[in-house]
Amino acid sequence: MRILFKDLRHGKIKLTVESLDDLWHLRHLVEPGDTVISSTWRREQEAGDKLRPERPEKRRVTLSIRVEKVEFHKHANRLRILGTIVGGEDIGGHHSFSLEPKSTLTIVKEWKPHLIRRVRDAVRASRRPRVLLVALDDSSAELALVCQYGLEELGTISRYGGGKLYAVEREACEKKFFSNLAKTMNDIISREGVRASIVAGPGFTKDGFATFLRDKFHELFQKIKLDNISSGGRAGLYEIVRRGSVERVSRDDRLSYETSLVERLMSEIARGELAIYGREEVGHAASIGAIEKLLVADELLRSNLVGVEKILEETRKTRSDVVIISTEHDAGKQLLSVGGIAALLRFKTGTG
Repeated sequence: MRILFKDLRHGKIKLTVESLDDLWHLRHLVEPGDTVISSTWRREQEAGDKLRPERPEKRRVTLSIRVEKVEFHKHANRLRILGTIVGGEDIGGHHSFSLEPKSTLTIVKEWKPHLIRRVRDAVRASRRPRVLLVALDDSSAELALVCQYGLEELGTISRYGGGKLYAVEREACEKKFFSNLAKTMNDIISREGVRASIVAGPGFTKDGFATFLRDKFHELFQKIKLDNISSGGRAGLYEIVRRGSVERVSRDDRLSYETSLVERLMSEIARGELAIYGREEVGHAASIGAIEKLLVADELLRSNLVGVEKILEETRKTRSDVVIISTEHDAGKQLLSVGGIAALLRFKTGTG
């Protein structure tokens, strides 16, 4: 995401979308009641006296709409913003902006501190390398991209030819499996602009794959990091994230950061130590300056529940960190399971 223009006195920020991650961030930045200005395509009005009306031509216009609904379609690389036209043609009518990478828009709203922080996070994230994960065992390889909203699972490559085969046949099957995986990884790396890959798995299959890449796909070999995990498949992908492997490749990666914070929270809760959850308990901790890090699920923040914004403001006054956790990944869902708001503490509060 790039900021083209910022005028917070008048509540305006103009942005350019650069990736699917940016569309996800916009889903949480744009809220009902905001005004969004962007270029769009509209059809010419038909002349009423035509005997044979032709399909009107589309032309590009700039409209302002008052937002009513926001829809994120990650599999279509698209964000739809629907609302009522308040500037431009057909004022009072309804229109939807369909945004995708390379779209430009201006958002006019009250920019609260956590929203400004999200814009900064999105701008920083656009400079980080995207990371491809491969959870590899002796029967299959599961692939996923690390995105700001979580893991985008890309599918599975299966190894055929198990069972009682001669050693030569087994070797041929393994080479075919490795070759298919390498070609798929290269396609993804080229298409998605990936600069780093993590190949992890139990046993020695990952090491055999690394040797194969070194001999046959040397350029790809230079882009991979190997790691050990206890299982393959989808569970293996999330184990890579939990182990902090992504963070080592891309130090500031948001997904690893959020996952590690929620895991630390759950560990502290289980031990009855420096953690607390629930609006009432967290509100009390904020009021006495006990919070080190406040964790808030984005879904809870968007729901505008009474008291949540006050807790955020009280937490910031004590120079504590406020971290908005995405509910698009497993860590965010864990946080929702304890009410969507929790805190890591500087000291015990005597509640909870």
